[in-house]
Amino acid sequence: MSDTVLTDDGAVRKLGASLRGAGAFVIDLEFVSESRYVPEICLVQVAWGDPEAPELAAVDPLAADPLPVLELVADPAVETVFHAAQGDLALIARRFGLAGGNVYDTQIAAAFLGLGDQIGYGGLVASLLGVELDKGAQFTDWCRRPLSDEQLRYAFDDVRHLAALWPILRRRLEEAGRLAWVEEETERLAATAATRTPPEEMYRRVKGWGGLRGKALGALQGLAAWREETALAENRPPSWILQDRSLLEIARRAPAHERELAAIRGVKDGTVHRHGREILRAVRDGARIRPEAGPRERPLPDKARGWSVLLAGLVSARAKESGVAARFLATRDEIEALVRWWLEGERSREPDLPVLAGWRRELAGGALLAWLSGETTIAIDEASEAGIKLAES
Repeated sequence: MSDTVLTDDGAVRKLGASLRGAGAFVIDLEFVSESRYVPEICLVQVAWGDPEAPELAAVDPLAADPLPVLELVADPAVETVFHAAQGDLALIARRFGLAGGNVYDTQIAAAFLGLGDQIGYGGLVASLLGVELDKGAQFTDWCRRPLSDEQLRYAFDDVRHLAALWPILRRRLEEAGRLAWVEEETERLAATAATRTPPEEMYRRVKGWGGLRGKALGALQGLAAWREETALAENRPPSWILQDRSLLEIARRAPAHERELAAIRGVKDGTVHRHGREILRAVRDGARIRPEAGPRERPLPDKARGWSVLLAGLVSARAKESGVAARFLATRDEIEALVRWWLEGERSREPDLPVLAGWRRELAGGALLAWLSGETTIAIDEASEAGIKLAES
């Protein structure tokens, strides 16, 4: 079956059975996203067995159903390895309703070993295997048939070397005591990738939505939900249907007739012709709704903004010391949320922030709390690569 492209449903089912029997495999997807809201999967490549000489196969989803292979990604009894898994997991979730069950991501693994934050596949292969990949076929049209020899070579190389990379990374993670950290992070990634905002909540993604109230906000909710459902049905980017600024203006003006809709800047005649009645109905029905208004949090005081900067520096220092990419420890939003909680004085219960749980608390969260409580101070440490350290107050 090595280096085989399967175009028959029966052969794909046999491949799925082989992968299930192996209990572990690596996978990569080739897809086309241009002009589409949800990318189209054009090839599914897998490798399994001996990492030094793996079995290789690919499924042509334009000719056969890839589900017998892709459903294994959701099986907790089967270990599935990707590189830069977020896009692939999101696509599998959107197309097939499947969430990752026992997934590992070699890009995340590399970030936890100090090999670079968001390192590319080619860079990781060169670093650990000493192989320079030919990426010439990366941006070719994967939906065209037949696939060229160059495309197939590129596609199979992606999983061939991935099968060799993972055992090296896994061994290093186990030696460093960080395999469980990667498992936790990839579990979070899989859950996030499988979560899709429902249409009725899409108004919160429209830039400027927080400035609307009452009927206008309800109209925006209806419009954004209509746009999302239309984009999915037509598989076109939402901005191609109506841009955010047009949604906001329609919601503010609440047109009752198509001629009023056509007078709004950014609303094309073709849009009115194709969707005018639907848009007006969305405005009318949405105006009856009273969705939750936008947040009106007071800005952080100057001193608190300064605290956030200091704590971000502390997180960065802890990341350098530990060899873990800083984005995995705490985001800027999390740091600001922590500072806001501290200032509000309700300290009997800690906020539900990732940086205050598990290994993140051990590496950084505990240090942030210690500084906020005055137990420690931040001092310059010229001898360390991080440049700063915590000292007892």
